[in-house]
Amino acid sequence: MGLITETAIVLLGSALLGGITEQWLIAASLPVLWTVWRFLRFDDGPPVLAFALTFHWSQTVIGVYYYVLTGREPLALQADRYVEMTLISMACVAVFVAGLAIGARLVARWLTPRPAREFALGWSSLLIFYFALLIFRGSLREFAWNMSAGLTQGILALTYMRFGLFYLILRRLVTAQRFLYAAVLIAIELTLGMTGFFAEFKEPMFIAVLVLVEQFDYRRSKHWAALAVISVVMGVAGVLWIGIRTTQRETSESRQSTSVTEKLSFTSSLAQDWFAGSMTEKLNAVDGFVDRMWDVYYPALALARVPALLPHTDGALMMGALTHVLTPRILVPDKADLESDSLQVRRYSGIWVAGPEQGTTISFGYPIQGYIDYGIPGLFVPVLVFAIFMGGVYRFFVRIIRHRELGNAVVTVIFWMSLYQANKSWPKLLGLALTMIVYLGGFTILLDRFLSSNADAMDELARASQDRTHDRIRTA
Repeated sequence: MGLITETAIVLLGSALLGGITEQWLIAASLPVLWTVWRFLRFDDGPPVLAFALTFHWSQTVIGVYYYVLTGREPLALQADRYVEMTLISMACVAVFVAGLAIGARLVARWLTPRPAREFALGWSSLLIFYFALLIFRGSLREFAWNMSAGLTQGILALTYMRFGLFYLILRRLVTAQRFLYAAVLIAIELTLGMTGFFAEFKEPMFIAVLVLVEQFDYRRSKHWAALAVISVVMGVAGVLWIGIRTTQRETSESRQSTSVTEKLSFTSSLAQDWFAGSMTEKLNAVDGFVDRMWDVYYPALALARVPALLPHTDGALMMGALTHVLTPRILVPDKADLESDSLQVRRYSGIWVAGPEQGTTISFGYPIQGYIDYGIPGLFVPVLVFAIFMGGVYRFFVRIIRHRELGNAVVTVIFWMSLYQANKSWPKLLGLALTMIVYLGGFTILLDRFLSSNADAMDELARASQDRTHDRIRTA
């Protein structure tokens, strides 16, 4: 089926669905989702770009679908400009798709594929390193924050190696159809991830879905069953976390010194109480989950105030983000900390939200920051530039790393963590992406070179041994 035919079918189907639901935002959203999967599936790498941008897309429109399906109104519907803000966010996703595809294609022309090896590490090494990082993840973070400020982000980035190892182990298990072992591994991450201050179960769950999508065969009923189960578990876990996180966080400091068993027992007790609670509490948790995902309310309020009440900043927010990201703290120890997103929300939305005084922050995503800086269409220029850069880096890692599973693991972690959140501000978006590319990507390239040199040496010894054997046979 050609591109023109596909486009026509998608547009017709979107228009029909929009007419049935009487929501033209739904009609506008479906072609964007189609472009994600049409143009971001590359044969020489995992589908992490398509998957990350799908989640990114879902955060721009989930509230509309929720309202149509349930009749319950998310918070964002109370903002007069929510439609325009939703369209701006969806347009950012489309620009991201274009930029990633352009960047990947440009690097593909310059960097040809190299002979690849499939496996990099043995099972014992994988399991030892993975469980070591899992067990000592809290200690490593504490060590990172106690180090020199210039090294903190680098050490924190390297702790994400655990997600790469989790990906490798899970990918091998799914490929070998060891679904029971895979389920146990996912359950461990899910359970431990529910016991902390943050929702640390999210990334492993998303990686699990990505592994399944990468290996998915629509003809196998087990794959469909696994996808259905993990999707339900993700949804329930997300809503449950919204229901228990307030108590979890209020008591987190007092539970710092408790054992893992005690933390699990406490979280289990909270979960049981929540499940035993009223249906109203559960529906409120679902509403909270959707509001957390569909982060449009405060940006829509800001959209109504700029430039009607407050002028565009002509790039001040972006320059501040670039200056912060490109000024290494190791060279400038007294570099000022980032301004809390909550302060920007207060300034531009006119709402006094929780902020540094309460030890929290309300996100203020890159789309509204771009609008405040440049308006329309200028806000899309930095999105396109960043997306082209990230697309090129994706193809660079896939092509330059000789061990295929190492390459797949590192791009999965880097590009999922960097691109899946639609409500991330420019300083956090740029800072996390560049930190992971430099530290995690650089470490992986060095590891790949070390393993490749050893493998090449072993191959050379094997060939030399074979030649000597052939010489002895001919002499005899």
